[in-house]
Amino acid sequence: MDGPSMTRDLIVSSTPQETKVALLEDGVVSELFIEREARRGIVGNIYKGRVTRVLPGMQSAFVDLGLERDAFLHADDVFEELPENLLTPEEQAPPRPATATLP
Repeated sequence: MDGPSMTRDLIVSSTPQETKVALLEDGVVSELFIEREARRGIVGNIYKGRVTRVLPGMQSAFVDLGLERDAFLHADDVFEELPENLLTPEEQAPPRPATATLP
């Protein structure tokens, strides 16, 4: 053993208005995080949503997450390397009207 091991404790205090988290190393606060309701963000969180509108020209969509407004999602936020075109050749081609020959 190379020396005494460090003890780590995580202390959490949560109310509807704010959440406080402190990391204690050997009984001393080494990190402190405070999140207040008024400043609570959603960036970086994972949500389940429903696409409400697709903007192919902007390679983006609006997604209903159950919040006050729909979220904006760009293809760059989903794909690390964006393919040349997200649509398959069948999806790119406009639909052709059906033709029928009469006897």
